Amino acid sequence: MATTVGVITNPRSGKDIRRLVAHASAPNDTSRIADVRRLIVGAVEGGAELVLLARDLHGLGERAISGLDLPVELLDFDVDGSGGDTARAAIAMKERSADVLAVYGGDGTHRQVARGWRDAPIVAVAGGTNNAYPQMIEPTVAGAAAGLAAAGGVPLDDLIAYQSLVIDIDVEGIPADLALIDVAVIRGDTGGSPSLWSLDGVEQIFTAVAEPWSIGLSAFAGLVAPTSRTDDRGVLLDLDPSASQRVRAPIAPGHYVEAGLQSVSVVEAEQGVTVRGPAVFAVDGERAGALEDGQWASMTLRRNGPRVIDIRRTFSLAVRRGHFYTEVNEES
Repeated sequence: MATTVGVITNPRSGKDIRRLVAHASAPNDTSRIADVRRLIVGAVEGGAELVLLARDLHGLGERAISGLDLPVELLDFDVDGSGGDTARAAIAMKERSADVLAVYGGDGTHRQVARGWRDAPIVAVAGGTNNAYPQMIEPTVAGAAAGLAAAGGVPLDDLIAYQSLVIDIDVEGIPADLALIDVAVIRGDTGGSPSLWSLDGVEQIFTAVAEPWSIGLSAFAGLVAPTSRTDDRGVLLDLDPSASQRVRAPIAPGHYVEAGLQSVSVVEAEQGVTVRGPAVFAVDGERAGALEDGQWASMTLRRNGPRVIDIRRTFSLAVRRGHFYTEVNEES
């Protein structure tokens, strides 16, 4: 079977309201197409014999491979322009036995990948707004790392930096959604933009990632109770605008807001946090579901999410085994 890398990007990532109210540049289609092309080129150079590219409603995939003489297949499946397209792409690539996924997008894009293929081996490339989950890396290098990992020079498990924590949201015992970074519980929500760019109505923040250098809701937890991505615990913040203990954090690039902290708790993996409605959930920075009055839900951390490729280790091991040397036969 051909060594296969799946490439997934979300044409909507990095274009939400947070870019407008903050001080962040918005990517355009031309730059996104160029980034996808570089991912593909890198993957083939790294050793991929086949690259699967997800189709999108904006046609970025078709434009990215136009004139590209490389082994690329555009996956054709029903798309509607929603985040569900990304989940369906991940499912399709799992069914096609992709060895590794190169995912280019923000926290929401990577969450959708996890919804489709929960423990997918991924190279996570930042291309969204807050980018608390993926890392900033040149797409050429990211694609090459995916190709090297897929090519099988060493066991894939030796290249995994960590397996991600996932926050499962179950509504009255039935799986409803998940988050890779954080879940916000909002009371008295008046709707508006799907993306959160203020703390209005936010009563709780439950984080799987709490790093002081993050941007977004998880940044508040990172500044008061930081955890690493390999710690089997999360952080629960209870917010109160009138609380005397306060912290300021960037909820979007260049946009700081202040939160009043009523309490800060460490939550161990597999320990449920119960919420009763009425309430609205925002997952990884975007509103995603609601609880009716009297309904209950539980939020539980589990370490069974995407397996993130260690890019530095992948390249280091490839260098050690001489992957990048070629022999030239000189004719006499």
